[in-house]
Amino acid sequence: MTSPTRDPGLSRPLSLGGAVRPVGVGEGDFPGDLAADPAPPLGRGWPRGIDDDAVLDTLAPDEARAVRERVGREMATAVSTLAWLTIPVSLLLAYLDLVRWRSGYFDPARDPLAPWWVATVVAHVAFACSVVPAVLIWWLRRQHGARSFRQLQTLHVTLMSIGVLGMALLAVRTRPTSHDLTVAVVMGNLLYHLPRRGRRLFNAVVVAVGVAMVCQTARRAGDAVEPAVRLVEVGGIGVLALLGGYVVRRQRIRALLMEHRLGRLALVDGLTSVATRRRVEELAAIALAAATPTSPLSVILIDIDEFKSINDTHGHNVGDEVLRGVARILQQRGRLSDVVGRWGGEEFVILCPDTPVTGALGLAEQLRARIARQEFAGVGRRSASFGVAAAAPGESLLAVVARADAALYEAKRAGRNRVREASPAT
Repeated sequence: MTSPTRDPGLSRPLSLGGAVRPVGVGEGDFPGDLAADPAPPLGRGWPRGIDDDAVLDTLAPDEARAVRERVGREMATAVSTLAWLTIPVSLLLAYLDLVRWRSGYFDPARDPLAPWWVATVVAHVAFACSVVPAVLIWWLRRQHGARSFRQLQTLHVTLMSIGVLGMALLAVRTRPTSHDLTVAVVMGNLLYHLPRRGRRLFNAVVVAVGVAMVCQTARRAGDAVEPAVRLVEVGGIGVLALLGGYVVRRQRIRALLMEHRLGRLALVDGLTSVATRRRVEELAAIALAAATPTSPLSVILIDIDEFKSINDTHGHNVGDEVLRGVARILQQRGRLSDVVGRWGGEEFVILCPDTPVTGALGLAEQLRARIARQEFAGVGRRSASFGVAAAAPGESLLAVVARADAALYEAKRAGRNRVREASPAT
């Protein structure tokens, strides 16, 4: 397993994502896996066949967790954006309530539906209150980055659902129209990515409101045409929103899954499951920015001795096994705060934050001895040479690696299977 690395500027570990190999990497079929639709075909296991969460159920636990987190962050973005659209709508609803109050709608002596209009105001207030958690999400994301803030999302969606469904239900009694119900169905199935249970409960309430609306229309109408029209209208809206929401959510999940897998390729070397050079450079930039003279960043550069002869004599498959074996030793023997990465070819690099050069030299010597004792399948014992350098204040990663590389080749010239310290930065 890849050791998690600690961001010197943060209090939480930085995950390299190396605990699980990306799907298809190292097996030659990643593009096919990436393009494959993990969802069951429409109609198999109805109604589960149209449940987009079934896509997540087919994934490995780490991928499902990562995609759910990405869905949560995307949902937070949608909620914070909708907040600014909800504010003018809330103001319009407040204006409508004011006009109704001035027109005597809330006076029982003038309008027998007065209690229902009061209840409508309560629904409008719930709708308006949903703006508060949405604005908080927007503000917190500006302060703390792209996080999901699930509790605030739940509060926003709950208030929004109470408001919209309340308006739709009250419309059945006050003015039988499907406008509010249409807004509710679209929001619950197309705009928001509700969890499975929440979406089923929401749609169950929508169905109940729709049935009540059709029955109320039938009671008021003088013929059977208007109730039939309303039934087709409400049923059509519900079916289209349900299926449209399923398609939108499934495509969203597939896009996020593809983004996650492609991102994993950029972070983890497919052969050795250690960090890629790109990821090492990203984490090194963070570590160098946080390094001080009393807590420097040390870099260890490792090169497998006579690796070319392994490929030439035994083949590339055996060489790949040696690379994997060395990578496992570096990961297992390294510290929690260290970053192990593949620098290129048979070269590996270890970033050692908050470590003086003496500590890095000791770690390098332990790794050298462990590799020298290891029996590798097909080739027996092999060795590796090490170059160690501590970053000077203001020094770039490439400059530190260049000094470590010079020390590495000094170890090669001295007979290989050695550890050498780089000359101080000038």
